[in-house]
Amino acid sequence: MKLELFLDGQQTALETGRFPDGAVRARLLPPLLTQAEKLTIRATAMRNMDDLMLLAQVMDAARREYDLRWTTLELPWLPYARQDRNMQQGDSFALKVFAGFLNQLAFDRVRILDPHSDVATAVINNAIAVPQHFCLRQSASLMDKLQNGMMLVAPDAGALKKIHAVVQQVGATEYGILGKHRDLSSGALGGFSLLQGEVAGKDLLIADDLCDAGGTFIGSAAVLRQAGARSVSLYVTHGLFTRGVEALLQQGIDHIWTTTSVADPVIAQDRVELIDIDTIYGNEGTEHAH
Repeated sequence: MKLELFLDGQQTALETGRFPDGAVRARLLPPLLTQAEKLTIRATAMRNMDDLMLLAQVMDAARREYDLRWTTLELPWLPYARQDRNMQQGDSFALKVFAGFLNQLAFDRVRILDPHSDVATAVINNAIAVPQHFCLRQSASLMDKLQNGMMLVAPDAGALKKIHAVVQQVGATEYGILGKHRDLSSGALGGFSLLQGEVAGKDLLIADDLCDAGGTFIGSAAVLRQAGARSVSLYVTHGLFTRGVEALLQQGIDHIWTTTSVADPVIAQDRVELIDIDTIYGNEGTEHAH
């Protein structure tokens, strides 16, 4: 995780590490401001409870030092975003558990990029979701392609709300819808199909919130190419890419766009474009993005 702290708009240096027993530690480094009222902290690529503990320690230190009037957390990638309900008997509601810890830090605003579902803003206090279409629009190259005929495709029926918003934002007139089947006990995907859309001879963009291993998009690309697509590209706000981007680029995906919310910047190349979260948050602060 990368932590950045701003007090009244001025970046403040932080030190993080571990105590001899392995427990994480964090502190604000001098020189400290004599006073501050507004705090913004960005926690990029938060992954585990150690990361949450570091965030909590920075907040505790800042509140001890300053009489803060307004606090904002920029949380580009929301841990447990997809664990937003009980999938099977015996499961925990992991997102709600995480939200319980986060809510104890009492932020006045929590700005999350493209969470998986509306459940995130329901369980996290004062949460604002920066929508997928706003994140996507920060890529000039992608907007150019969409405004010049690239057709959007929803990876499943659950993504229709987001795809519809993107379609409206780019002035498109049509989009495709894919279907798939997931075995809840094993997590295995199968049964990919094109449910709606004339894709033959067209350049397509599958848009979704997250790519983990990429099986959904590899299977989807195969179906779209069988239906005659000229090219198949991918936009995901959060690129985990646990099997690497090459697995996608070698199995049917022509180009990838993703943000730096969690993706390692080293993946950038001719066919992989990164949209900087600095740009997203900077522009989100000046436009009505939600």
